[in-house]
Amino acid sequence: MKFKEFMKSLDENLKNIYLLSGEETFYIDKAREKIFSKLAVDRREIVVLDCDEKISLSAIVNNIDSAPLFTEKNVVLIKNFSFAETKTESLEKVLQNMQPTNFAIFTSKNPDKRRKLYKIISAVGGILEADLLKSWQVDEWLNEKLKSIDKMMYGAARRYFAERIAILPEISLYYLENEFEKISLSVKGREITAEDLQKNLTEMPEVSSFSLTDAIDAKKTELALKILKTQLRDKNKFPIVITVLVRHVRQLLRAKFFIKKGVKGKALAEPLELNPFIAQKIGEKSSSYSTKILEEIFLELADADFKLKIGRAGAEILERAVIKLSARF
Repeated sequence: MKFKEFMKSLDENLKNIYLLSGEETFYIDKAREKIFSKLAVDRREIVVLDCDEKISLSAIVNNIDSAPLFTEKNVVLIKNFSFAETKTESLEKVLQNMQPTNFAIFTSKNPDKRRKLYKIISAVGGILEADLLKSWQVDEWLNEKLKSIDKMMYGAARRYFAERIAILPEISLYYLENEFEKISLSVKGREITAEDLQKNLTEMPEVSSFSLTDAIDAKKTELALKILKTQLRDKNKFPIVITVLVRHVRQLLRAKFFIKKGVKGKALAEPLELNPFIAQKIGEKSSSYSTKILEEIFLELADADFKLKIGRAGAEILERAVIKLSARF
């Protein structure tokens, strides 16, 4: 189950076994805390086993199967559980015959759904799938967050926010949570404007690279080169810049492909897997590029990535790609 459905299920029927899976720790932590709250147990009485500390399977089984002492419930949190373990028959047996007073909550970043153990948990318990969000999937979280802080965001502010996070391959909800808590304290009225976001949002990871693609799209070669040189002062950022440029060129190419098939405007959001505002913008920008130049630059960037990794090129190879893109030749 995804987060919203999973949280709703906790209000309807509490189970004795849960698996909180995935890499979005924000959702996992929220789900875990709600389970503990529903169980109404003293946090000091919860047994915590961290499998990163090489906890044996027998220790996990014994703790889950133990009768509660001096408490009404035996609650065990098994963190970072690995589904790579092959001999899990003893654990499978315990989970299939849980004592009504006993509760087991597992966390695992990438559980193997083919394992018998996973299928047992799915059959007798509840599973949260907390995958990292992409930029175009944030709207539901944003709407819930705005409601919780009694704020509103309209057209220009939403477009600005969408553009700022569009460059991120994955979203940290803890980062966004902290940023909007900060903004809620800074903004006096109910409406959060684009100007409020500009003033209060801490620079997002990789967001400075957004200014590079903006300058390229606007054919501002001198500005694009200035931004590029600033970013490449740190050699560790070379791979990030290449990733940003490759992603942008790929998006432009795909936009041209789908526009040719009759898909335009915000309808590009689904095939491009982007926020509708961003998809529309990419579609508009793609018209100023030829397919030929985009395909050439795509191949050149792949070559640049290889040469930079083996030390056979430097910043000049990226400068050449930026000049060709912004000048359109």
